[in-house]
Amino acid sequence: MKLRNRILLFFAGSFPVILGIALLAVYFSMAEYREEEFLQRLKEKTTTTLRLLIDVQKIDHALLRALDETTINNLYDEKILLFDSAGRTIYASVDDTSVLFPLEVLKDLKGGRNEIFYREGQYDVYAHVIEKDGEKFYAIGKANDIYGKEKLRFLVWILLGVFIISVILEALIALYLSRQISQPIVRLTNEVSDKSINNLTQVYVPSSRDEIASLANGFNTMLARVEQSYSYQKNLIHHVSHELKTPIAVLISNIERVLNEKDPQQWQESLEFQKNGLMQMSTVVTTLLDISKYETDPAQVFTESVRVDELLFSCIESLQTLSPAARFEVAIHQSVNDAAELTCPGNERMLHIAFINVLKNAIAYSGDERVTVEVSAEKNFLQVLIDNNGATLSQKEQSGLFTYFFRGQNSYKKIGIGLGLVMVSKIIRLHRGSIAYHVTETGKNRFIISLPQS
Repeated sequence: MKLRNRILLFFAGSFPVILGIALLAVYFSMAEYREEEFLQRLKEKTTTTLRLLIDVQKIDHALLRALDETTINNLYDEKILLFDSAGRTIYASVDDTSVLFPLEVLKDLKGGRNEIFYREGQYDVYAHVIEKDGEKFYAIGKANDIYGKEKLRFLVWILLGVFIISVILEALIALYLSRQISQPIVRLTNEVSDKSINNLTQVYVPSSRDEIASLANGFNTMLARVEQSYSYQKNLIHHVSHELKTPIAVLISNIERVLNEKDPQQWQESLEFQKNGLMQMSTVVTTLLDISKYETDPAQVFTESVRVDELLFSCIESLQTLSPAARFEVAIHQSVNDAAELTCPGNERMLHIAFINVLKNAIAYSGDERVTVEVSAEKNFLQVLIDNNGATLSQKEQSGLFTYFFRGQNSYKKIGIGLGLVMVSKIIRLHRGSIAYHVTETGKNRFIISLPQS
């Protein structure tokens, strides 16, 4: 069953029942109040009549009946009977209403009961004991509360009208609310059903700050992660070719050089070099697969304690083998007081790939193949600054620096496809760090890599 129909069914079923119970409670409370009020009036009528009969000794029955006739409209179809302590009738009202009371009523009153009430058709009969001047008298009153019953019938019509109007209004409100509640859900459902691997655009987020908006935001976050992972998987072959191109070229160059050598010692050295190169290629492939794996569970990355300074020297040593003309200046900032401050949790193999890519870019885009590296510690973060004096990027180019296949104006005649920094950014983010590009006050390119120390 659709949510909208469930809401309508819930309100349509529960509200009329609750309202009906409330209105019935009002009706029965009013009916009980009418009965109690009418019996009180009947009791006061019989008591007043007895007092007039006893207190005014000179009054005769004819005058009392005349008085009774003048107040006949107080109670409709009333009949009053008064008895003395012996059970003899001392007064009977003048109307034509008959009182056929059983003798047991009078016996019960004489036996000790103070009041008795019962119904006789549409009439209410009330019998009670009246004590006057130490003597007991017995009164029986009978009347039809036609005015009270008319009020109850009028109340029934009012309550019925209230019930019908309320149910109609409730149905309209429920219809409106169900539409307001279900509309964003239906829209979100339709948008979600249209999503595919080729359509990962963000879904509409309602302006209301409710659970539906939270669900839409959560789904958009998931879409962003799926799109990011899919983009990386889709471009994995480009990453592989980008990262393996250099070591393959080095291996081929070494093989060509050794083919002309006749010294077995040179062959031995060449095989060792080929072995190291193949191990480096294996490391690159493993790292690329790790990035794909760890993007779904980043907590698995932080399994080692990595000395960043030693890792930087290792990367520099590898790069100087490929680019002998490159010059590196490495400095440890005075903010570092202990070697322990140069460590951070992470995956050494992945961080090696990240740093070697940034340093290789710094060499490639430097005007004189000089690169300056500074390591500092501040606010529980380890910071690595990598500078070169090559052509800088414009503000527009900086915004796309860490996106797929980005190539700036300074990459003219430079080999590359714009994937290295994308992979670096992914690795740094997996380590809960950040990477940013700035142009220094002196006009140099600067990459700032921050990694948490714990």
